[in-house]
Amino acid sequence: MDNQPQSLQNVEEVHLSDYIGVLIRRRRTALAAFFAVVVGVTLFTFQMQPIFEATATLHVRDDKVQGKGVLDDLGLSRQNPVETEIEILKSRTIAEEVVRRLHLDWQTDGVPKDVRFKVLDFSSTLEEPQFIVELSEGSGYRLLNSSKEVLADCQSDAICRAEGVSLLLAGLSGTPGQRFELTLTPFNATVRNLRETVKAAEVGKGTDVIKLSYQDTDPQRSQEVVNSLATAYLERSIHIKTEEARKSVEFIEKQLGEVRGQLDKAELSLEQFKRDSGVVQLDTEAQNLISQLADADKARNAVSLNSRQVEFAIETLSAAIKKGETYAPTILLDDPVVSGLARKLAELEVEKRGLLTDMTELHPLVQAIHGQIREAQDKLLATYRSSLGSQRQRLAALDSEVQRHEGILKNLPQAERELVGLTRRATVNAGIYTFLLQKHEESRIAQAVTIASVNVIDPAITPDRPIKPQKAKNLLLGLIVGGMLGVGLAFFREYLDDTIKDEEGVRRVLGYPVLSIIPHIGRRSKEDIGDAEKAPERTLIAKLEPKSPAAEAFRSLRTSIHYSGLQKAKQVLLVSSTFPGEGKTTLSANLAVTLAQTGGKVLLVGCDLRRPTLHTLFDQPNTPGLTELLVGDATLDQAIHPTGLFNLDFISAGTTPPNPAELLGSEAMATVLKDLRQRYDTILLDAPPLLAVTDAAVLTTQADLVLLVLQVGRVPLKLAGRTRDVLGSVQAPVAGIILNDKSGKGVQYYGYYGRGGYSAYGYGYEDTPATKKRFWQRK
Repeated sequence: MDNQPQSLQNVEEVHLSDYIGVLIRRRRTALAAFFAVVVGVTLFTFQMQPIFEATATLHVRDDKVQGKGVLDDLGLSRQNPVETEIEILKSRTIAEEVVRRLHLDWQTDGVPKDVRFKVLDFSSTLEEPQFIVELSEGSGYRLLNSSKEVLADCQSDAICRAEGVSLLLAGLSGTPGQRFELTLTPFNATVRNLRETVKAAEVGKGTDVIKLSYQDTDPQRSQEVVNSLATAYLERSIHIKTEEARKSVEFIEKQLGEVRGQLDKAELSLEQFKRDSGVVQLDTEAQNLISQLADADKARNAVSLNSRQVEFAIETLSAAIKKGETYAPTILLDDPVVSGLARKLAELEVEKRGLLTDMTELHPLVQAIHGQIREAQDKLLATYRSSLGSQRQRLAALDSEVQRHEGILKNLPQAERELVGLTRRATVNAGIYTFLLQKHEESRIAQAVTIASVNVIDPAITPDRPIKPQKAKNLLLGLIVGGMLGVGLAFFREYLDDTIKDEEGVRRVLGYPVLSIIPHIGRRSKEDIGDAEKAPERTLIAKLEPKSPAAEAFRSLRTSIHYSGLQKAKQVLLVSSTFPGEGKTTLSANLAVTLAQTGGKVLLVGCDLRRPTLHTLFDQPNTPGLTELLVGDATLDQAIHPTGLFNLDFISAGTTPPNPAELLGSEAMATVLKDLRQRYDTILLDAPPLLAVTDAAVLTTQADLVLLVLQVGRVPLKLAGRTRDVLGSVQAPVAGIILNDKSGKGVQYYGYYGRGGYSAYGYGYEDTPATKKRFWQRK
């Protein structure tokens, strides 16, 4: 039961004030990080070139499988999902077409505001196609390379050719001497950059509406890129989906031209023969023969045209099968077999789309559907090939019939035979021409019907406002991120700081009591110390400012020493530290002055023989000192120097010897201390640091009490533990720890001395240079 209260006492409770204290102590880190982020974000925001975004919306309508009604009813008849159309829209082929149309690989830099021109042609075979255009008199200009060597003198609106470059500028105007740069960037790199910048996404799931956007520093160029992308995408979609009809139209148009010429020629020849021979009419038998020949020729041309269309269908279907696309040609849909296969393809497509909602393309069920689709398309392809063979046989039969009729014509008289031949050619060509006109219109209608599968809802317009940078948003984010980063770095530095900062750390690591906390003692100038001829390097605050918080802290230290061991002798006090520079000598001197103020005789001995500085505090010579006294070069009376402050005397360190540790641990040192005990009430030994040398450890055997000085925020926990081990190994009589706020950081941990502290109890203390508060600490 006794252990439970103890464990509860060891739990350190964290308060909000502790967090605030961390921020105050690490304010420089926090503020530095905060201002670095804010300044960086501000500079980036206001120096960033404005970026504009142009947007267009496209509607991808259902692509109905020809001759199919099931998908029409379900609304699932498109061949490719919107995701596929988006990938097509962002494909390399379309990006290349846009780069070619807009010449995005032609870059101009440094163009003066009053210079006007248009680049109509620009090509180069150089490895680094970078050029400088310098305006000259009139509409002329000089073309220079990147090394500023003149390549050619050119004129506007005329092609300029030089070694490895061809350039055509139109409408060039400006002041002679003005320059700008022209660069031909790598085509493939420009295409990659365009593909990375273009964004396309469906506007809401299932809407079939694609939002296409592009960002650029030039608002006009952003609008042109988006509209060119949409146009190229539509053209590609039309080109693929009307391939069959397009080929038919091209073929029929070619045949129309040939038949029209033959028809005109036949009619002229017939008219000429009638005029020259006088024979203007044929008998009934000849007219029937001509009619039969015309019908046979017309049927033969119709079969020939259908055969050609079937060939186009076979080519298109073969290409679709090779690409893995679902496709049914438009011709022969009146055939039951073709219509049935088209219907089966539509049903399989619907089934596949249903599976793809929950599965991927690699799922076995989806792969099985793909196999069935391929099987149906193979059957459809075989059906078209079979139909093509049948039509070729029909064409051969018609050729035989035409030849039979032509054989009958040879039995007619010469004049009638010529008239029959001319009439036949005119009649047949007229019939074929009429038939081709009808088929041409049918193919054009089929092509026009297919075009409407994709349309632009809203074309891109030139943006009037940039989307980046968003200044207010960036600055707000900069403030938030800067604050978070500053706070984070402050706590991170506090986490990494493993030094002893307060009494809790002393008790936890060393196990010794804290005798006193000495506030920061600032250095004084000549004006601060009044009539002193020379401002000392370190200040005897106990004498100069007896009402200051630091002087009161030394009086508190004196009281703590008095009560530290009531049953122990306290005549010889040894003052040491862990490291050099912790303020040990200054504290020793001020403590000696404070002890002397009680009326007792006090002696301060400088035992730091390696780096003696004690004599500078009293403006006294360093020799003769302790070294001379120990080696016998001076007597005790010669080594003792009066300070003139109460009953305080001191012995300086003297000349630095080659063996300080041996001297301090010698019998001579013990004898000197024995003699000094007879003369003085209190003797303070200003010893070297414990971890730096062994001098202080040797001296602890001669001291009644050991006072260890620790500078706040400097001594790491591990080294403090090492100091404890050293003191324990020599069984030093440690009275306690003196925390010294040498750097002035201790006020961040304690903060009770100064205004509102000791002065509140009637000392009438006013702020001095050592204790003046910073502006955020003032009331």
